Amino acid sequence: MSDKSEKMLVQGEAVAILIVLGLVSGSHVTFVANHLLHLLAEKWLDIVLALFGTWLGYLLARRHIEHLMSQIVKTLDTKYLNLFRERAFHRAVSAMLPELPNFHLRPTNTFSTQTADAISEFTHWSAALDPTHTPEKSMELAGKQAYALAAKLIEKDMGFREEASAGTFEWTVGIVNLPAAGWEVTETPDLSIYEWNTGIAVQRYALMQETARTATSVLYSWKWNMKDVPCGVYVGVVNYMIAGRQPVIGNTVAERLRIFFQRENGKIIKKHEAIPWN
Repeated sequence: MSDKSEKMLVQGEAVAILIVLGLVSGSHVTFVANHLLHLLAEKWLDIVLALFGTWLGYLLARRHIEHLMSQIVKTLDTKYLNLFRERAFHRAVSAMLPELPNFHLRPTNTFSTQTADAISEFTHWSAALDPTHTPEKSMELAGKQAYALAAKLIEKDMGFREEASAGTFEWTVGIVNLPAAGWEVTETPDLSIYEWNTGIAVQRYALMQETARTATSVLYSWKWNMKDVPCGVYVGVVNYMIAGRQPVIGNTVAERLRIFFQRENGKIIKKHEAIPWN
């Protein structure tokens, strides 16, 4: 047999095999397709219900999440609005306090109202994060950081530390001739100091300290630091009240006091002396 005849025979066999495979696969595909169509026809209701349930669950979950987030945002807004309102209220009170008519803050060694308000604000925000936070903790943290900053400024010659000066003149007030029993100091003596010629107050309403007491008398005193006081003549005025008696207002304390500079051994020294009323 020639080569051409053999080639044609092989091609014929290959075509026959492909036809057989096509018939077999076609019948299999048809069988699978028919089976799937039959299955879908039987389960279409279940499939539709499953898809509907999934879609409905998605809608409900989304609505719940949106409602939950809305409540969270509303709660946070209310919380922070209350915090801001309370802080604004405290600042308004601190600003108004020194401007109240006929009211004066007593001079003390404590901080100013502005510093106290700042510490209060720090305490408020810290307590919102940590309920155990206290004003004392705020003072400790702020004071520590302030001293550290002051030390750095001193190192850079942007500040200096001045030694504390003790009081150099002691004003004393004696309340005498009290009954042997039943008397009570209802308002502790407070001292104001005025420049005699101008009437300008250099110290107002300093609360005096009790230093001695007997059955019929009580003694109060207050030490005055004159380091930064200008030279001049000064007078002390005291107010107090004893239960059952008229209030004592504007009484002079001892004698007037003159503050002046004096040169001693080539140095300028601030000194003082009493000036009798007569």
